[in-house]
Amino acid sequence: MNRAQALAEFASFGKQKDEAISIIVASTINNQGPIYVLTLITVLDVLTRCQADEIDLDDLEMWANVIESRSDIDYSAVEGVIYALSNSEQMGELDKSKVARLIELFKA
Repeated sequence: MNRAQALAEFASFGKQKDEAISIIVASTINNQGPIYVLTLITVLDVLTRCQADEIDLDDLEMWANVIESRSDIDYSAVEGVIYALSNSEQMGELDKSKVARLIELFKA
C-alpha cells in the first residue's frame, strides 16, 4: 500500500486502517500538496457508519482532527463538517444527535 492508498484507507475507515496509519506515520509529508481528495460521499459513509455504531464517536473526532492537520489531504469540499467534528470546544460535545443532524444536512 502506498501513501495515497493509505490516506484513502484511513479516510474511509477501511478494514486496513491500522496498517494505513502505520504507513502514513512512517511517510514524510512533502509540500507537493494534496494527494488524496476527501469527498462528501466518503464523509457521509463514515458518519452513517458512526450512527450505526460501527465507528466510535471518539474515533470520529480523532479522524476529523487528523484530516484537518494533513496537508496531503484535500478536504475543502467537506471543510464545514470536518471543522464541526474536530472542534468540540466551539461546536459542543460530539454526540449521536449531532452526527444525525450532519448526515441530514449534507444529504439534502
